[in-house]
This record gives sequence, C-alpha cells and structure tokens, in this order.
Amino acid sequence: MGYLLKSVDSVVKIFEDGGRIGWLGVLGLFSGWIVWIGMIKGLAVMLPTLQEQFNASTWLVGWMIAITEASMEFSALFASPLRDKFGVRVVVTVSGVLIGGSLIASSFASSLYQIAILITLFAGPAVGVTSVVTREMIGRHFRESLTIALGLGGLGSSLAFVTMVPLTQFFLDAYGWRGTMLLLGAIFSHLGVCGALMKEPAVTRSYDEYQTVDVLEEPAVTGEGEADAPNSRCHSCLETVHSFFSKTFNISLLSSTSFWLICLMMNIWMIMYTAWFIYFVPNTISKGFSLKEASTCVVIYGIGRLPASVTIGPLVRNIPAINNSGWLGIGLVTQCIYYLLDPWLITYWPIFWAAFIYGYFSAMLLLLFDVIVIGIFGADQLGSVLGLIGPFAGLSRIFSLYFPGLIYDILGSYTLAFTVMGGVQCLSVVALLLLVWLQRRHPSGF
Repeated sequence: MGYLLKSVDSVVKIFEDGGRIGWLGVLGLFSGWIVWIGMIKGLAVMLPTLQEQFNASTWLVGWMIAITEASMEFSALFASPLRDKFGVRVVVTVSGVLIGGSLIASSFASSLYQIAILITLFAGPAVGVTSVVTREMIGRHFRESLTIALGLGGLGSSLAFVTMVPLTQFFLDAYGWRGTMLLLGAIFSHLGVCGALMKEPAVTRSYDEYQTVDVLEEPAVTGEGEADAPNSRCHSCLETVHSFFSKTFNISLLSSTSFWLICLMMNIWMIMYTAWFIYFVPNTISKGFSLKEASTCVVIYGIGRLPASVTIGPLVRNIPAINNSGWLGIGLVTQCIYYLLDPWLITYWPIFWAAFIYGYFSAMLLLLFDVIVIGIFGADQLGSVLGLIGPFAGLSRIFSLYFPGLIYDILGSYTLAFTVMGGVQCLSVVALLLLVWLQRRHPSGF
C-alpha cells in the first residue's frame, strides 16, 4: 500500500512539474513526431511506386525524400524567432494547414519535381518549425521530469511507425499513390487543431531591443571628412545588421566548442538515421523479402521504440551510475554495430529482432540529445542550438543521402552502403568522447 501511494505521488508530481502549458507542449511534440515520421517514412514506403510511376532512378527518389527532411532541418533556424513573434499557437496551427495543404496538392502533381517542390517548400519547413517550438516549450516548463516529458512526446514517433507505415501501405494498395497523398494530407492537417489548443502568449520582440545607431547631425566637413561620412554610415549599417542577426539567431553559440561537437555528433547520427529511414525497405526487398514483410519489420522497429520512450526517463533517474552521456554512448555504439552487421542479416527473424533493438536505441538517442543540449546550454537556448544546427544538418543530407541509392544502382546491393554507414557512425562516438572530456575540464551542467 505504501509503495502504491508513493507511485501515485510520483505521478502527481510529474504532472504538476510541467503545468498545463508544459503538457500542451508534450501533446504538440507527440503530434509533430507523428507527422514527421509519417511523412518521411510514408514517402519511403512509396519509393518503389514513385520510382516506377515516374520512371526515376532509386537515388533520385531517395534524394527527393532526403531533401524534404533537409528542409525540415533548415527551417529550425527560424523556429525561435517565429515563436517570439507570433507565439506557439499561431506557428503550430499554420504549420498544420501548410502540411495538409501541400500533401493534398501533391496528389494532383504530374511530375516528381512538382511533388518535391510542394513538400520541400511548404510541408518540410512547417514540420521542422513545429518540432523545435514544441521541444523548446517542454524544456522551458519541465524541470525534474524533463526526460520523461520528452519521452512521452517522443511516443508520437514510435506510434507513427506502428500505425502510419502499415496505414500508408494499405492506402497505397487500395487507392494508389495519389489517393495516399490525399489521405495523408487530411490526416496530418489535424496538427493545426492541436496547435489551436496551445494558448501560451506570444512573446513579441520589438526592434527597440536591438542596439540603435544614433544618427547625429552631419557637420559641414570638407576634404577627407566627406569621404569618411559614407564609410561611417556603412559601418553603422553593418553593425545594426550584425546586432539584429546576433540577437535573433543567437549566433554567439557558434564560438562554443561544445556546440560544434554536438553539431558534428547530431549531424552524423541524423544522416545515418535518415538513410536507414529511406533505404531500409528497399534494402530488405533486395534481400529477397516482399514489400509486406519489409513493412512489417518497420512496424517492429516502431514497437521497439515504444518501451524506450517510456523507460528511458525512469532509467536515467534511477540509475545514477550511468549519466546522460553514458546512455547516449551506449545507443551510438549499438547502432554502429547494427549498420556493420546488417549485410549479414539475410533471414527474417534476425532482421526482425535487429529492427526492434535499433528502434529502442533510436528513440533513446532522439530524446537524450535534447536533454544533453539543455544540460550544457540551458532550456532557453534549446531552440537556438537546434536552429543553428538545422542548416548544417540540411546541407549534409542534401549532399550525402543520395549515395546509398547510387551505390545500389551501380552495384545492385546495399551491402557496401550499410557498411560505410556503420563506419561513419563511429565518428559520432568519437565526438561524444571529446564532448565528455571537454565538459569535465569545463563543467557546465553536463
């Protein structure tokens, strides 16, 4: 009885920690992850169909999906300024409308390029902005239960694999790719309804906050003074622009070594993770399995994510011997091993269980990155850090994620591609070790 009362009291404290606004942020993150994963993985499931429909190469369709996710990362740079200007409610609501509208419009497209333009310019940025502002909202309102709140929000990505992947496959079989785009657009539009529930007041940022340049009455000068006046005005203008960008995007973070190590670590992991997103189904099919069997393994991956989202918070709190960096290192090493072993997984059950394990550690890594950023830079800087990492992540996706498909087009196998992915993933472990060493020399809450 005493244990039960203690458990109930613990649950009550968790709910009180974030308050109404914090839990609305969890709801927003939950819905945003469903849209993000549902869109990217849904396009990946449609990859063979789109390739056949538009007579396109594997690498081209895969690259289109990679560019879509790159646009999600690029938009992170503008998430915090948009939140400060309009508030979370407006940002998330408008994002839901843009996502649904662009996918519905894509169902009427007559070429692959039209689909890429619609999704990249409208749906991708809207998803990326929603992800950042809701994670930032959670970071600002949760203290003791931060990891648990991020884990519950991350359940959306887990459920997306369990529900959206088979649902997309069903839509594809029953209605074709056009009907699938139309129905997914209608489903994802519900993100706008979730945004309408968020009533956190907007924090308007007035331009009066920025340093202004005093314009003095120009004295009557001759000779060299006449030449100095335009230069002075130009210098003052540049200072104003620099001050604006510095305060809007917090570019002072770029001078931090910890930021660059986190940027490198997250970028490497996200590139490999997105490559798995895009090419897992084609890779499994190339081993002799059907599309249905490959999609089932994706569902198992999503099921593997579910316990991670629920258990990582209590694990971090109740096993102090392993800190956040320790859990992060375990996850990164496990995924390195997975990529290196994948070419030798050629029967169903090993692929099945490997997908489950990969899913567990993927969910764990996804939320631990946010926790570590908050631990080093603080909750108020989470949006700025993610925003500055976004452009680097987007560019790296654009210039790298067509390689697995290109290797397959040339060699007819994904063996080399997944082996290279495992080797590159090891670099993220090196970056983590350097970050831990740096934080021990200069502790800052890591």
